[in-house]
Amino acid sequence: MLTAEQGRPPLEPGWVLIDGNTIVGVGEGEPDGPADQVIDATGMLVTPGFVNAHTHLCMIYGRTLGADRDLLSWLSDWQVPLMRALEPRDYALSMELGAVENLKAGNTTICEVFFSPHYEREVDQLAARALDRSGLRSVLFRCSNDVTFFDGFVESRSEVVARTEKLIEAWPLDGRTRVGAGPLVPWGSSEASFRDAVELSATYGVQLHLHTAETPEYNDLVRENTGFSNVEMLAHVGALGPGVMLNHCVHLSERDIQLIAEAGSPVIHDPTSNMLLASGVAPLPKLREAGIPLGLACDGPACNNGQDMFETMKYAALLQKAVTRQPGVVVAEEVFRMATHGGARAIGLGDRLGQLRPGYLADLVLTDLRAPHLTPAHDPLVALVYSARAADVHTVLVDGRVVVRNRVLTTLDEERVVREAGDRARRARATL
Repeated sequence: MLTAEQGRPPLEPGWVLIDGNTIVGVGEGEPDGPADQVIDATGMLVTPGFVNAHTHLCMIYGRTLGADRDLLSWLSDWQVPLMRALEPRDYALSMELGAVENLKAGNTTICEVFFSPHYEREVDQLAARALDRSGLRSVLFRCSNDVTFFDGFVESRSEVVARTEKLIEAWPLDGRTRVGAGPLVPWGSSEASFRDAVELSATYGVQLHLHTAETPEYNDLVRENTGFSNVEMLAHVGALGPGVMLNHCVHLSERDIQLIAEAGSPVIHDPTSNMLLASGVAPLPKLREAGIPLGLACDGPACNNGQDMFETMKYAALLQKAVTRQPGVVVAEEVFRMATHGGARAIGLGDRLGQLRPGYLADLVLTDLRAPHLTPAHDPLVALVYSARAADVHTVLVDGRVVVRNRVLTTLDEERVVREAGDRARRARATL
């Protein structure tokens, strides 16, 4: 068992005692006292659930479309036209399909960075309800722009505020399904809209989630409009701080890193999509050295083609090794902690989630080590990060509830979701 506490060795054998949705005991050897229900984890590695801290399940119908292109042409030529063709039912199905994939991969928490050209039909409410039904722990960040993006994807400032407030008020701040906000892309929103988001965050106690310095074009477009770099602009409008998650952060100056560190904003690293879209390599060692909290994410199924955090952990470590030629620059334990407690800290739950400790929420994953590619597992942490795959996940608990048992989802009809989502995705593409 790996608790994700820094420096704590594996517990072999280990046990976890759960009462309701909370871990009440963790130990090595024989458990303390009897239990009403026992899950046999023989041959398995027990860990906290992964926090996929940035994804776009709203784009899942676009998986595999527009491959081998840069970010902006991938969006304009394929993804945006497909999203325009979606109907309200498709948003519920997108969330369900994404929830199935994430839960079966051991991702017990996601940050869904949601956007749509159909907000007037309350598709954000449909999406939140679908995520909640799935049993997944989620933060749905309702994102938009008030100046420019693509035709149909722009709202007025008053619409953004009113619709965001309505969504926030529908979901409790301390629930398993929560809501956040944020302008979608940094060049597409006015300074006033960023300030609106900061005010919403302060008024309602919700977090913001911002695409930041993902490509050189991001910085160029922001500088053309404001005279600032992407991060400098965020500092200028007050949109930095512990409650503001910055995603990507690939193209940063030393001044940008200093501003992020001083404000305490967490940074979410998406190595797979950054590689696939040729966006660049985030300066992970510099961010770490500056003391910036770090989380990890798959990014969306359409710009990653999967939601496998095992793969993401491996790529996060290997990419830094390759570009620095230093094998120890980012190691297995670091990316494992980024994928668990790092993500939990980023969403404001670092004192309740992401580790196996008494008082923490009971989100657990049992990964089956009894496979050829995991034998022998001399070092279970190394096996988890460099050898395991999403398909090795056997059992998953969220909030103390078994949501995956023996690789079968217990909360949704997987066969129905896959069939209907596949049919409707093909229908939507046929309209292009």
